[in-house]
Amino acid sequence: MKSIQLLALSALILLFSACKDDELEAQTFGTFEVEFDNRVGSEAISLEEAGSQNYSYTTASGQAFNLSLFGYYISKIKLEGPNGELYEDEMKVSPHADEVKGFYQVLQSEPASRFIQLENVPAGTYHRITFTVGIADEGIQDGAAGGILDPAEGAWFWNWNAGYIGIAMEGSAQNSGQEEVVGDGWTIPAKSFALHVGGWKDVPAATGEEQRFVNNVKTISLAFDSGVRVGEALEPNAHIVVDVLKLLGNVDFSTTYSVHVPKAGQPFAENIPAAFILDHTHQ
Repeated sequence: MKSIQLLALSALILLFSACKDDELEAQTFGTFEVEFDNRVGSEAISLEEAGSQNYSYTTASGQAFNLSLFGYYISKIKLEGPNGELYEDEMKVSPHADEVKGFYQVLQSEPASRFIQLENVPAGTYHRITFTVGIADEGIQDGAAGGILDPAEGAWFWNWNAGYIGIAMEGSAQNSGQEEVVGDGWTIPAKSFALHVGGWKDVPAATGEEQRFVNNVKTISLAFDSGVRVGEALEPNAHIVVDVLKLLGNVDFSTTYSVHVPKAGQPFAENIPAAFILDHTHQ
């Protein structure tokens, strides 16, 4: 009798193991594209040369301006589904450019950078995307960081306390208070502005001084308009609009035209969640 029971138990174990192996073999993967569509309100962005006084846009308060540079860092992308589906983009910092993973710099001047391809996404249905705007502590290293995080390669890095510039907006404004400044081989044009929003940690101010370093990194979570299926033969896409007008808010260029420390960029950082909008998804 015991022998029969042992045989039955062994058969069940083998059947369970076979089922698990079949499930692992049956697991398939696909790709998922995240598209960032930068706009000024409902208008597409057309960049001007630095110093140009051809003003194409108007803020909510009626101030005319243009853009010569617009961009931001995206990292820590995650997809979630209604039945426990989960994909987290691999994150890695390395001094070797080809080993850096999970960090993306979206630049209006480089159209291809607006499309992020996520690979090896487990097949399933997803209904939410979460990502970080800026570079959080995972990307701030004592040692060298290569590739997209390397200041020698143009990464927007300030210093250890300030970290990276998460969003950069530069251009000219009709009522900007900026006067022309000429240096050794460089010029800051009159009427220009440079709004650099960064900072990755709060650093209390010394006695008698104003606080300069704050955490302006923001996490965005957007629900899809419907469930999006990922699979081998599918090419889903999430189309996310980034609205410069919402980032600028009620800016007054006559007094706010040069932002280069985290604390000064905090009002713009608070606008980030409202500026990243899921427009629609493609299946």
